[in-house]
Amino acid sequence: PSRPEHPGVVDYALNLVDYDPKFLPAFWYVFRDTLVMDSLSSARPLMGRYRMVTLEGDLVERSGAMTGGHYRSKMKFAAEERSRIMDLSARIASAESERSERLDKMDRIEEQISHISREVEELNREISKKTFQVDEMGSAGPRLEKAISEKRERLAAMEGEALGYKEQLGNLESSIAGSERALSSAQERIDRLEVELKGSEIPDLNKKADAAGLEVRRLQERISLIDGEMLKDKIREEGLGEKLDELSLRRASLEEQKGQALARKSAGAASIAELKEKLAASLAREEEIEGELHGLKGERLKLLERTMALQKEAEQAEREWDKIEARKSATASTEGAVLSRVMELRSQIESCGVDSNQEPPNSEIVAEKIRALEQAMRDMEPVNMLAIREYDHVQIRHDTLAQRRNTLAAEREAIIEKLDKYDQMKKEAFMTSFTEINSNFKEIFRELSRGEGELILESPEDPLSAGMTIKARPAGKPFHRLEAMSGGEKSLTALSFIFSIQMHRPAPFYAMDEIDMFLDGANVERVARLIKKISARAQFIVVSLRKPMILQSRYTLGVTMQENNITTVTGIATG
Repeated sequence: PSRPEHPGVVDYALNLVDYDPKFLPAFWYVFRDTLVMDSLSSARPLMGRYRMVTLEGDLVERSGAMTGGHYRSKMKFAAEERSRIMDLSARIASAESERSERLDKMDRIEEQISHISREVEELNREISKKTFQVDEMGSAGPRLEKAISEKRERLAAMEGEALGYKEQLGNLESSIAGSERALSSAQERIDRLEVELKGSEIPDLNKKADAAGLEVRRLQERISLIDGEMLKDKIREEGLGEKLDELSLRRASLEEQKGQALARKSAGAASIAELKEKLAASLAREEEIEGELHGLKGERLKLLERTMALQKEAEQAEREWDKIEARKSATASTEGAVLSRVMELRSQIESCGVDSNQEPPNSEIVAEKIRALEQAMRDMEPVNMLAIREYDHVQIRHDTLAQRRNTLAAEREAIIEKLDKYDQMKKEAFMTSFTEINSNFKEIFRELSRGEGELILESPEDPLSAGMTIKARPAGKPFHRLEAMSGGEKSLTALSFIFSIQMHRPAPFYAMDEIDMFLDGANVERVARLIKKISARAQFIVVSLRKPMILQSRYTLGVTMQENNITTVTGIATG
């Protein structure tokens, strides 16, 4: 810092010391902004603005308090200087009161900050809930997009079919126009014949012929409808043929994979046999180690008890030793203080020109000296009398902050305890639901596939931080993970999982779109029976093209596309 331009200022103490720049923080901590003055008289005008020390050793704090220095028995303050010092003392008292008010205000602000922090935490929790809900809505987006893409593909296929039907309709309209022309010419001939044959039996026969024609047209329309249905069945049969070819190729691929898996199985069996031998040897060694470990645990327990006893004795001895050391230190400090006090009194007596070995002076001389000393003390005023009040205020603030700290510590412990309790409650609730859902899954999977299946947690000790695996074995097949199953097995496993959750916590209704697409007839029938059984507790809306599923339904709605892109909806009650 730069030196203030004022008479009597030497410089800042930090600038008068030579030191390595890397030690600047240490020297700044010691000297800070202490200003060196040539004398106390030069320092008086700057009181309250700087922390100063004179060349004679007088230390003047920023608050006006003076310590250290030398003693001059005849030091006097002029009346003007005394009034200035009193003014500074009043300003210091005002500043101290303002400081107290600001500290109180700071306490109130800290309380407000604490309250706002709690509100911010509440808002953060609300934000977390809303974020979780947004994530759930975002996870539903891919499923909806997939469904939309499937509907668009079906729409494109239906548009292609509609173009074919339009071409057929155009051909039929042209043929109908020709038939109408032939019919009109035939009608003219019929009118002439009716005139010629009036009064005969031919008109009655014509009426019967008209009725027969109407019946023929009705039957032709019915045939047209049947032809349309046959065309749809043919198109569906072609689609199923393509799927059958695809499944054949997939079956060949799976057969090849099966051969590779059998080869790996043989190699694995050999490895398992070898590992079993190693495991048997390891188990035998483990039993030996367990026996040795049991004996060592007993010895360790005895040593631990002995160590604890010795530690207690050592702690007791250390406490006794600390008490003795404390007494010794107190005695030594008291002895030093007494000796220093004696030496001080002796030096004071000798400085007053009195021989310490002589008899003490009489009371009048002592009283005179006391008055002189009191006058000297008055000459040294003013002294900072606010130090005691400031100490009391700081002590009160310290106690308040300590109480707050203890309160916060207690609240922290309570919050941690609540969090641990909530984690335990979450784990218990999860394990309760998981156990029930797993039991339902085993039962439903056994009912649908005649096999075995279960849900396995990756980390049973901490299930909320790990995942879950589905282990299933359809009838007559080995255990597989879900990724290694066929399409039909995956469908059965997924449906078993969905129905197990439904049995644990039912929803009002379920909408399922062609869940039996990859299932054979027997599995479709089992799934249909299961849905019918549990439909007493919830409503099921199932889109299906399979006969077993339709036969088990209570109500059936059929949707077909007629001429001119007109959709026909037909409903029947089957249950």
